[in-house]
Amino acid sequence: MESVRHILIAICSLLVVIMVGTIGFWYIEAQQQLSLLDALYMTIATITTVGYGDIVPETPAGRVFMAGLMISGVGVALYVLVEIIGLVLEGRLSKAFGIAKERRSVAKMKNHKIICGGGRTGSVTAEEFRKEGLDFVVIERDSAIAIELRKKNLSVVEGDATLDETLIEAGVERASGLVSTLPSDSDNLFLCIAAKELNRNLEIVTRASSEEAAKRLYSVGVKKVILLEKIGGRRLARSLTKPAIADFLEFATKTGETSLESLTVGHGAKIANKRIRDACSILGIKEKVGTTIVAIIRGEEVINIGPDDEIREGDTVVVIGKRESLDKLGELRVF
Repeated sequence: MESVRHILIAICSLLVVIMVGTIGFWYIEAQQQLSLLDALYMTIATITTVGYGDIVPETPAGRVFMAGLMISGVGVALYVLVEIIGLVLEGRLSKAFGIAKERRSVAKMKNHKIICGGGRTGSVTAEEFRKEGLDFVVIERDSAIAIELRKKNLSVVEGDATLDETLIEAGVERASGLVSTLPSDSDNLFLCIAAKELNRNLEIVTRASSEEAAKRLYSVGVKKVILLEKIGGRRLARSLTKPAIADFLEFATKTGETSLESLTVGHGAKIANKRIRDACSILGIKEKVGTTIVAIIRGEEVINIGPDDEIREGDTVVVIGKRESLDKLGELRVF
């Protein structure tokens, strides 16, 4: 919005000069009994350097005022002209209005996600959110990266994600989740504290470079801390020791054809208080829909399920299947 601000300042300056010139001529040249329209005419003629014809200053004070108006008015007029030409030639005008439209779009978002940092990690996160059909906005301070993100038709807020005003512009008070991918642990910590102060119910997932940093992030209310180096190391090891599993996970998470989904068992759900075998046979989760229950998360515990394990209210059930099958599972309303 810097370009729009510049041109608004230029136009306002020009309007002020015209107003001062009109009132000045009307007052100083009172002996001519000028109307405000005549005074406005003289002011415009002076600023545009077209000269005078039928109406000219007749008093010494009027000529001095005219000289000052020529110097200031012509300068301001040229400033406005240069700004407009610059906006048009450099494409800044369309960019500025595009950003204004983008801001209006972000202002309407509710229960959306915020990605802080649009670099490599943030871009991957954005693509995953887009695949899921989620509303989200990316906060990025680097203008070059912001331009590349906008080329991908992503909503971007340019600014420092650790500042309250930037988070508010991104709609943090209305957001349901935030992902912080900033490279510095201290920046991630400061960001998470600021975001939590603005929205206590905000779910935050962030990266960290050490266990110590992860502990501090958890202490301020972060839902999940990802140690990228640790995950990357495990992935490298499995690619060598268990390549088939690594290839399957890569296929499932990258192509989107097969996907893992987590569903929370609500109060009074059809699947509650049923064994795995009953949920699959009676409710038809596997036969009718084509999905398979692979795990149950109960509190902080991940249960490696067997056919006789019971599904309880409040459990998070992890299922695997094709994307269209997972969509059908939601339609069954068993959770």
